[in-house]
Amino acid sequence: MKLRHDMLTHGVNIVCAQHEGKYGGLAVAWATQVDTDYILICVGSQSYTRELILNSKTFGLSILAKEQVNVAKIFGGRSSRKINKFKEISFHTSKTGSPLLDNCVAAFDCEVEVVHDHNDTKLIIGKILTAEFLQKEYEPLVYREEDY
Repeated sequence: MKLRHDMLTHGVNIVCAQHEGKYGGLAVAWATQVDTDYILICVGSQSYTRELILNSKTFGLSILAKEQVNVAKIFGGRSSRKINKFKEISFHTSKTGSPLLDNCVAAFDCEVEVVHDHNDTKLIIGKILTAEFLQKEYEPLVYREEDY
């Protein structure tokens, strides 16, 4: 039996990066803590943001709450290569210069330590350099394939 995308529950997160003044971001469901100081993200080959991550060797991860569907839709489904996803979003940067969303549950500024190839996906492990916890209580935004 092949695993369907809707069989496992995932939170929706926003991965952002910048390199040489170019910004990118995308909604991802495949992000997880690997250790207390490391985060794993999975990013497909079509992603402009992946290019920025691999060039800058950094990324930011912002965790979304249930009521932030509109933010997930801004960052999902359209390429940062074609549109400026940040024009409607309030964000800041930390140590690496990667964008971190202001109105999210938590944000992590990461430096890439390991990149693994898996088919057309890159499994990227980043060391957390800074962590911001902006909401103590929240319900996570849960990924549903038909939404993003």
